[in-house]
Amino acid sequence: TVIDIRATITASKATRYFQVRPGSDYAFNLAVIHELLKKRLYDEQYAGRYIEGLRELEQFIEAYSPEWAEAETGIAPAELRQFVSELVAAKGAVIWHPGWMTARYRDSFYVCRTAYIINALLGSFGAKGGMPLVSKPGDVGRADLKAFLDLYPKPADKRADGVGWRYTHFEEGPGLAHLMFEAMESQAPYPVKAYIAYRHDPLMGYPDPDRLRAIFNNLDLLVAVTFSWSDTAWFSDVVLPLSPYLERESVIATKNALKPQFFVRHRAIEPRYDSKADWEIVGGLAKRLGLPELVFDSIEDIWRFQLQDTGVSPGDFNATGMVNLTDKPIYRDMDKLKFKTPSGKLEIISQKLEKAGLPSLKPYESPETPPEGTFRLTFGRCAIHTQGHTVNNPLLYEQMPINPLWINSKAAAKLGISDGDTVVVTQRDYSETTVAKVTDLIHPEAVFIIHGFGHRLPVESRAFGKGIADQNFMRGGLDKWDRAGGAIAYQEHFVSVRKA
Repeated sequence: TVIDIRATITASKATRYFQVRPGSDYAFNLAVIHELLKKRLYDEQYAGRYIEGLRELEQFIEAYSPEWAEAETGIAPAELRQFVSELVAAKGAVIWHPGWMTARYRDSFYVCRTAYIINALLGSFGAKGGMPLVSKPGDVGRADLKAFLDLYPKPADKRADGVGWRYTHFEEGPGLAHLMFEAMESQAPYPVKAYIAYRHDPLMGYPDPDRLRAIFNNLDLLVAVTFSWSDTAWFSDVVLPLSPYLERESVIATKNALKPQFFVRHRAIEPRYDSKADWEIVGGLAKRLGLPELVFDSIEDIWRFQLQDTGVSPGDFNATGMVNLTDKPIYRDMDKLKFKTPSGKLEIISQKLEKAGLPSLKPYESPETPPEGTFRLTFGRCAIHTQGHTVNNPLLYEQMPINPLWINSKAAAKLGISDGDTVVVTQRDYSETTVAKVTDLIHPEAVFIIHGFGHRLPVESRAFGKGIADQNFMRGGLDKWDRAGGAIAYQEHFVSVRKA
């Protein structure tokens, strides 16, 4: 089953496709939970053992019936109920995936959280055929890779993005870049004066690039580590050219899974130009900055460092690039299963969220209806291009030189737009041009484009001026983010469309 505003290739392979109203995913999930609880269709034995807070969930869900959800999602109650009956029939062997790239709407965190609640109600966590609980090397009696971070003490200063002190409910992971940009602008909690954009392009990947350029002007140094020209590289003080993936080897990484493994990338060919692998760039900077622990003479030295005490040698990767750490999948003993929560159960009410002033179960708010004559701007990726990095590649450009604007057939007819027409997309006083893809396979309230086009760099001669750049239609978008989950709400912007 696929739930989306647009019929993707995956939807074309699905047994069931629900074309929901943009921004109503949370309503759909709430109605599914309502049906499971009200009719006691959930796995009661599993819930009794592994879920805490079911009573609170039942009280919260009272108003969110399939009939209520129809007005929000456009999905008929009978269709939703039939779908729930199919889920129940496969109870335990269900994977409700919350979706990739969940930085969509202001309530995207709760869309994901309710998806996981549904998995729990169906007894899927830890079950064969359901949501697997992965194992780490230590779970199968093996040592993990030696970590580079362990070579240095954890920084004592507050993080610029506020994680850990201002935002106590976020996990301490790689960080939230848009909140770091906020710190660059405000100079609080301290001035941020240098930024290394490593293998990412914030001027194409984040909303409102003009505002970002103004923020970056507060820096003393902006460095881009990239394998292709990008807007950020063009704007940077220094560009460190990274070898493309076939020309570079990587450090070894761990894959936590039912069968945990180590994996590595070997260099297929020598670099054609003056570019370096990741480890060479990091090592070169470390040498100049007086960080000798990160300086290695060869990738083999790095691999040997990482593999200390693992019982694995670099040569073990030669056949496939992978080393399995166990012979068979490891499933948890359900009688001894405990989750990493204060209660050891799946907690409906999260004390971490509640202490941060955020509801564990957020009351539903209907998404904004596009103002008259406008559409919600949505975006996605494709199998041909890697975000915005490859549109100037001659072979890939030949396959897809422009990003057409998907527009619903009925909406297009009202505007006098036919398939293949050149259209002008506008937000306030800003416009760009592309071609229309007129189709029934997208919701009438939305238009859709593939991200990564609309390049304006003279060095990108093929891609120059081809298609539209969605980020340019997201002015003010750095301030539109999901307070519970932390991500930018990219699809909270509206555009108008007319025939050129």
